[in-house]
Amino acid sequence: MTEALAQTPNPQAVIDQTATFYLNQGVLGATCLVFIGLFVGACLVIRALYKDLKASHAAALAAQIADREKVVLALNAAASAAEKAATAQSSLAAALETNKDASEDLTKQVELAAQETRHAVGNILAAINGLATQAARGRA
Repeated sequence: MTEALAQTPNPQAVIDQTATFYLNQGVLGATCLVFIGLFVGACLVIRALYKDLKASHAAALAAQIADREKVVLALNAAASAAEKAATAQSSLAAALETNKDASEDLTKQVELAAQETRHAVGNILAAINGLATQAARGRA
């Protein structure tokens, strides 16, 4: 078993050997610089995406505000139209009431004229009958 343990690499020794290799080759600094560069690049991409998202939200907010203003204008126009319609309706009701009164007055006048005509015709008929009676007596 000691032989098996002897063949197993020591993790600390492997780390030390790798670090020494990187330091000897000068690759550790370059690797760190590459990772730092990638980190800075990722930060720049994230920043650009954030600015785009922020501009997109601002544009969407402006569109929503414009839509809301249009809705408010439409509601105001509808309220104004409803008010005008109510005014027109009351004017129409007044005109209809005036027409009703005028029609009733005209009907009364026509009835009076018809009654007077009937009386006049009755009087003329009575006069004609009286003349006919006198003419009949005069011949007899």
